[in-house]
Amino acid sequence: MKCIYLVVLASAMIISLAWAFNDSFSQTPDSNLASNIFNNQKLIVPKNVKNFLILIPNEAHEPPGLSKELRVINQPYVPQNVVANTGTTLVWFDTDIPHNHQVSVVDKSSNIVFDSGIIKFNTASKPLKLNEGSGTYIFYETTKNPKYPNFVLNGTITVTNQQQSPSDTNSTSSNADTLVAYMVPAKELDKRAVEFKNKGFGIDSTYSFKSLRGGGSEAGGDTQEYLLVLASSGKDLNDVISALHKVTSTMPYT
Repeated sequence: MKCIYLVVLASAMIISLAWAFNDSFSQTPDSNLASNIFNNQKLIVPKNVKNFLILIPNEAHEPPGLSKELRVINQPYVPQNVVANTGTTLVWFDTDIPHNHQVSVVDKSSNIVFDSGIIKFNTASKPLKLNEGSGTYIFYETTKNPKYPNFVLNGTITVTNQQQSPSDTNSTSSNADTLVAYMVPAKELDKRAVEFKNKGFGIDSTYSFKSLRGGGSEAGGDTQEYLLVLASSGKDLNDVISALHKVTSTMPYT
């Protein structure tokens, strides 16, 4: 009982911090969507985009601050914070081998408004269509790592009715109805770029960063990673998910 209480208390504290973080992160994004995701831990989904896939990255279940860093990227979800228009559909895609995830979305009154169900590795969650009014919601999951039961993965969704910004029209995403956040080791980039093109994706933007865990077999043997924003137009959401599944099944960390 005491353990359950501590988990609930830790969850409440971290969710409170997430509200505060959402109010404080940068509000001046540049035109590179991938750069914004990494440096601001945030993406403003362009107005024309109907579907956005949030990545659950490899090692997402590992908490920050360990003496030997196990995470690859600086956030448990990619992006950790999403701003999107009413009517946008969000999906979580799990690349955290071999771990299952289950995401809950709560409003400011801590009411659960969405449960993703179990998301297995290399599969997608149920879709969440943002039909609610404007406002900010927390998405989170607890006890994903039995070694660190108080660790809570969390992020925010801000639902708005934004106007088209100049940056929306200066990239591949201006013609896209689906965007996807994805990561590949640097040594895999050229190969995967061809795969994505063959599966109907354009690469909207890229951002190169050094893996927090310093490489190794699960990072493709390479300390450099690329964060990608993929763009797709005219494809059914299920077809997009199927294409991601095929690429992920042959990534080096699988």
